[in-house]
Amino acid sequence: MPYVSAIIAALVLASPFGAVEGKAVSDEAGLTVEITVEVDKTFEAVLVRPFSSFEELPPTSLVALDADTWGGLVTFPSSEDWSLVFDGLEADGTATRSDAMTLTAIGVDPLVVSGDSAPLPRRGIDTSTWWLIGGMVAALGALAVLAWWTFAPEEEGQKTKDKGQAEDREIES
Repeated sequence: MPYVSAIIAALVLASPFGAVEGKAVSDEAGLTVEITVEVDKTFEAVLVRPFSSFEELPPTSLVALDADTWGGLVTFPSSEDWSLVFDGLEADGTATRSDAMTLTAIGVDPLVVSGDSAPLPRRGIDTSTWWLIGGMVAALGALAVLAWWTFAPEEEGQKTKDKGQAEDREIES
């Protein structure tokens, strides 16, 4: 299904950034989210910088939708609850950065983004597993004894006895 339903909610940031909204629109190649942010100041450009605990994605430039609203599509490589920061760039080159927020905080449905996986319950090893482990150890021990018995160096008395049997066979022939 190319489009994913999402809950639209608004998160209000500190000045000069205002309400932020996000909506998941596709989950085909990672996760594509439509993001809009309101600004109280005139900026030349507004960037959104996605990051997670492990990586930071390149910034995405948003498009001016009207005088005080910027928006655009941001594609994330995975469906996790990414964090976002907005940068407003002014004409003189100064930048204003917003507070960090997550995709779920701006309105993306929590069912769409996969957060931390639920830990599996800890349980002991079954009794049947212990019998299997014990059987494998016993089999390996038996193979080791067989290998030692087959390839062990012969004692001097044994060599003489075998040599004598070989000579007896030659005489009988």
